[in-house]
Amino acid sequence: MFSKRVIRSLISARYALAALIIFLGLFVVQYRALWNDYVPKLITSLYKRETLATSNASMPIVVAHNTALFPRDDYTCSPGKPCSNHACCGKSGYCGYGPTYCGTACTSNCDAKAECGQYASPAGKTCPLNTCCSEFGFCGTTKDFCTGKCQSNCVLHPQPPGGSTGKVLDKVIGYYESWSDRLACHRTAPGDLPLQALTHVNYAFGYIDPTSFQLVPMDSDTPASLFGTVSNLKQYNSGLKVFISVGGWTFSDNGTATQPVFGNIASTSSNREKFASNVLHFLNQYGFDGIDLDWEYPGAPDRGGQTRDVANFVLLLQTLRQTFDSSSRALGITFTAPSSYWYLRWFDLPELIKYADWINLMTYDLHGVWDRNNPIGSIVQAHTNLTEIKLAVELLWRVKVPPSKIAMGFGFYGRSFELADSHCNTPGCLFSGGAAPGPCSATSGILSYYEIKALLARNPGLKPVHDSEAAVKYATFNDKSWVSYDDADTFKQKVDWANSVGIGGSLIWASDLDDDQYSAHAGLVGRKLGHANIKIAAFSANSISVAQNLIGQNGQSCRILDACESTDARCPFGQTKVGWERGKCGRNKGHSICCPSDMAPSSCIWRGGGGDCNGQCHPGEATLFGSSWGGWPTESNQRKCSRGYKVFCCDAGDWKDIMSSCYWSECGHDCKGNEDEVSTTVKGCSIIKGRKKYCCARPAPLYDCRWVGSYPDCPNAKCAPDEVAIELSTYGNSWVSRCSWGRQLTDCCKVRSLPPRPLICQENLCDIDPGLCAISDDDAFGSSPFGKRSQPEQTSPIERRGGKRPFWYHLVGLAAASKMYSRAYPSRGALFATAAGLRDVIRRFWQMRDGVRCNDTSVRGAPVDVNNLPVDGETEHPIDLQVIVPFIETANRGYLPLGRRTRTRPIPSPWWLNVWADPQGLPARLMRVSPRSPDIRSPADRVMEAFGSNTNRRNFILTQRQINAAKGAIFGLGAPISTQNFGNLAQAGAGGDGASEQRAMQEIRTVIAVFSYANDADVAMRIQNTDSLIRAQFAVIETYTQGGTGLSQLWGEFWPDYQRQVEIFAQEWVQSRITQMRQIYTQAQPAPQNRTSVLATLRQLESRIPDMTFR
Repeated sequence: MFSKRVIRSLISARYALAALIIFLGLFVVQYRALWNDYVPKLITSLYKRETLATSNASMPIVVAHNTALFPRDDYTCSPGKPCSNHACCGKSGYCGYGPTYCGTACTSNCDAKAECGQYASPAGKTCPLNTCCSEFGFCGTTKDFCTGKCQSNCVLHPQPPGGSTGKVLDKVIGYYESWSDRLACHRTAPGDLPLQALTHVNYAFGYIDPTSFQLVPMDSDTPASLFGTVSNLKQYNSGLKVFISVGGWTFSDNGTATQPVFGNIASTSSNREKFASNVLHFLNQYGFDGIDLDWEYPGAPDRGGQTRDVANFVLLLQTLRQTFDSSSRALGITFTAPSSYWYLRWFDLPELIKYADWINLMTYDLHGVWDRNNPIGSIVQAHTNLTEIKLAVELLWRVKVPPSKIAMGFGFYGRSFELADSHCNTPGCLFSGGAAPGPCSATSGILSYYEIKALLARNPGLKPVHDSEAAVKYATFNDKSWVSYDDADTFKQKVDWANSVGIGGSLIWASDLDDDQYSAHAGLVGRKLGHANIKIAAFSANSISVAQNLIGQNGQSCRILDACESTDARCPFGQTKVGWERGKCGRNKGHSICCPSDMAPSSCIWRGGGGDCNGQCHPGEATLFGSSWGGWPTESNQRKCSRGYKVFCCDAGDWKDIMSSCYWSECGHDCKGNEDEVSTTVKGCSIIKGRKKYCCARPAPLYDCRWVGSYPDCPNAKCAPDEVAIELSTYGNSWVSRCSWGRQLTDCCKVRSLPPRPLICQENLCDIDPGLCAISDDDAFGSSPFGKRSQPEQTSPIERRGGKRPFWYHLVGLAAASKMYSRAYPSRGALFATAAGLRDVIRRFWQMRDGVRCNDTSVRGAPVDVNNLPVDGETEHPIDLQVIVPFIETANRGYLPLGRRTRTRPIPSPWWLNVWADPQGLPARLMRVSPRSPDIRSPADRVMEAFGSNTNRRNFILTQRQINAAKGAIFGLGAPISTQNFGNLAQAGAGGDGASEQRAMQEIRTVIAVFSYANDADVAMRIQNTDSLIRAQFAVIETYTQGGTGLSQLWGEFWPDYQRQVEIFAQEWVQSRITQMRQIYTQAQPAPQNRTSVLATLRQLESRIPDMTFR
């Protein structure tokens, strides 16, 4: 490659060897001009590439773009030693052109012509790529070529063509190495790519059959079906484009049958047309969106190229473009280009770009161990650096290639060296060879990005150096090993520069080299990323679909993110946050727990607490993670355990039904006579006691269990698509070996048993009973909540939402009810209609999912477009307005909702009659309830303002109407449906009416979902904020009124007690309805068709009752 950093080395003290060369040159006085001209020309132009690995399965990592070997030269000649560059050997013993070297006393090559200028053929010939022609007829780009007596194109630093508005992240092209799908170590399937980070995926590589010119897999180990698998990624990202990258370094390697193929195709019009037709057929057959031509390299003699290739390559692209334009769909054409002058000079870029959509410029792999055979020698240098990239793109500026037509390359790997001296570890120090191979890349001199990340994590004491000028980092490890790499910091530097000049895209070699946290992709694009939202469209009864379904329910697909973030941080696109782990993150921060949205378990909670934690998941729950700290949601606290661990447990759905008969035995114990042993482990055992056995009642639902991963590094310990994970362990089943780097083996099993067919709920509570949803807060304002258990199970009277809402309460000693009003509050349409709403209200919409399993009680908040609000959204008060009625009656009577006396003295009835609603009951100009609240002097209005109003919108939530309705019903201690009506639905369902069956399930499901909603981090925070604001108003009132002392303490006693009353009521109601429906389906004759599925779903819903609490 065109290693421009070598030029930088000539003026940089830290590159000692290059400085020595120039120093010695200063003494060659007579030939100073030649020395200063010719040496840099050689250094900068003779950078070629070599492959350090092949595409064979035994050497899977192909780094496609490296610099080539070139022998050292002392740039002198003699009668018996002609000039290695075929220049004239002058009487001085130095090489050059013109009369001084080719005239009298020339000893060899005396008819040689200069590359350019007056001594070229023809005279006045200019340099390729419009590079500078020096005084002595050499082509180059440094000041030695472009200044002084430069003959043509004498511009030292050309500027990019103006007018480009490109952004480097407008296109993010991830190359996918096809062999990575079959690797035994760090296998990366196409679906493992972070598709939300990419605009394009380039499949690398397709080959060309030398005879038929048809596109074929690159080797016999790569199935043709992989073409379709990669192309199908577009169904998971509607904007994704998938190209086939054809060729590559190995394809055009010397001595291969495929090296002449590109040249042969481009040589005649009939061959070009035949190839273009074949390409079009291939793209249409597999659904690809374009072709990326990776010809390495047309015209280059050391790569089998011929001079005719230069013009023929243009004709090839022209034919492809004409063929594609005749197609019924838009198809793209791109080509890869090197960053070295040596190879790039054979590209007629101005003509090629007429037919290509953009150029994929390989601005990486600038240095490696091959440098020891080049003039710069065995000195360590970063494989990618901004200094050289800036100089490389100037070659394109010289021929007026618009920056917007360039995709800049980023390498997701590092070049590694073994230092000659451990005390000299900076760029310019000598190396003795390549560093030891990585555990997966298995090639000396290179480490994949995931290996570098693991190396840094394993050695926290390493102190990487950030070369801010070159925009690259490097680290020294294992005493004498050295590696350069990019991360978020250096990616940003490169991206910022690329944007400053208008570069229109980026390419990644290669996306499959990233770690499983997508650290490199996230660092490049500047945001968190997750797994592609790959959805199984239909759960047919086959081993893979069953396994994939269970994987979601046992949490096998979930992960804890590394970063400490705010506890309300969201998971990457396509992922759902099910909780967070505190770790060492400090106050109000944690590690998000994220799962693929279509496979996310529900009802998750940290179990275990106190000093000696002994967290155990409940029956029917899957254990996902362990932690000394725990996190949220939790059944206890977030204090660190002094001993033991807390565990993160999630409802296991069908997983618990299948696995209900399975368990791990005690160490050394055998399975019972009626059980099968399906796996073993040494986890938690000693050699003396013996292994644990995983026992399942016959017939066992699992078979062919195996520990996946290989010691000592245990990379890629993933189950196959038709397997589920039952255990993780550092030792697995070995007494003597263990995984390093904090990794674990995975115990993977195939699934024999099929779960009952899932019930799908597509009904909505508001469609079942429209009257229930006719008021936004469902405020049951007609009666006191006390004694609700004995009241009829029906909803309260209905009133128009959005205005001031009336409430009646009863005071001791008064027969008539007293009336008060809420503050006016915005309807759904008006919630974001003001600047305050846009500024203060969270722009998310909380809803249940329709068309999902009836056991799914999750509620998720999704971003909302304020200009296109969902029609079933409502403005929801975090604490229902109706709660004010039981509070007043509690504060007046001195009895809490659950029957205990209040510790605080009650407030007598006269105060409530004379002060509470007095419009002038408080002094003027007190501290406002919220920054936009008016000066409120009525105690009642001040408290209701804290609940939420038009002028206090901060805590409002846009919530799905059916959730709001169910919440209002249970907070009024009223049933969302009567026992009789529910029984009618269940009876009809047992008789075969599927809609009634769904409606009965939806009634139960929605009430449980109210607690999922209330315990969402954002919702819970707004409930807490409202609680604090209400309590603060009571403190103000008791300060500025006579007889109101104790109001804030009374609220503090009332609110937890009332929440507990709501919990008890809702839990008992759900349990009663489950029992009622179970009895109907058990006793029905003939047996209902869905009996098994209904009973299984009821069991799953029943297991969630203990978690129907306000955390």
